[in-house]
Amino acid sequence: MTHPVLAALRSEAADERRAGCEAAAADPSAVLLVEALVGVLGDRDARVVRAATRALERIGRDHEAVLVALRAALRSEDPRQRLEGAWTWARLEPPPIKLLPAVVSALGHVEGDARWRAARLLVELARLHDEVAPVVRNLAGSDQPARVRRIALTALRELEPDSPETVRAHLAASRDPDPGLQRLALTGLAGLRAPTREVWGRLAEVLATHSDPACRRVAATAFGALGAAPADARLALERAAANDRDASVRAAAERARGALAAQDQSQ
Repeated sequence: MTHPVLAALRSEAADERRAGCEAAAADPSAVLLVEALVGVLGDRDARVVRAATRALERIGRDHEAVLVALRAALRSEDPRQRLEGAWTWARLEPPPIKLLPAVVSALGHVEGDARWRAARLLVELARLHDEVAPVVRNLAGSDQPARVRRIALTALRELEPDSPETVRAHLAASRDPDPGLQRLALTGLAGLRAPTREVWGRLAEVLATHSDPACRRVAATAFGALGAAPADARLALERAAANDRDASVRAAAERARGALAAQDQSQ
């Protein structure tokens, strides 16, 4: 006779699979359900995956069998399962360096909030293992796919927010053909504590010439966030506030002008 939780985990209905995960952790035979839960880490429904992760975390506090079963997930052919296996492992103990290959190999395939977890794992690994930070920098390089670079830039901003390597990586990504990567890079530049002349020049260039109004809007907003813009960069902001063909960009530039004026008066 099939265990009711196993039957639920095999259901065609996502709600039943999720309920099965939630029931597994409280089941008297929970340790016998671990392998099935690890298999669910590759589920097509993100809510089911999160429920499986929570169940494995609870069971793993008392049973070493969870870490044993997660080793198979790290070697899975499914990149999503590899990432979720690594994530779950890192919730049970400080992540060992052996999780890195599973994370890196999954970066080009993950979607949605899994991208945040991938970036978070890279940060956690880099803070524990010195050899990981250079890997993250390489993943942000122009030879990597845009979706990989997005995750790496997110991790770099937390690990080394104002390092020359992080600034260079964001400047380079702001020129990538991928619009999503460009916007992420420009947003990252807006968060710098000490923007360089090159950063100001790039923001002014985007504001004056970029074809995507979303990128121009991010660049305009960056002026207000960073403050203390040099005169030549401010000229680009003034022109955008007066003449940009997109109303939302003009509004963003006007708000940034107001923020800069307030900063000037307070000094």
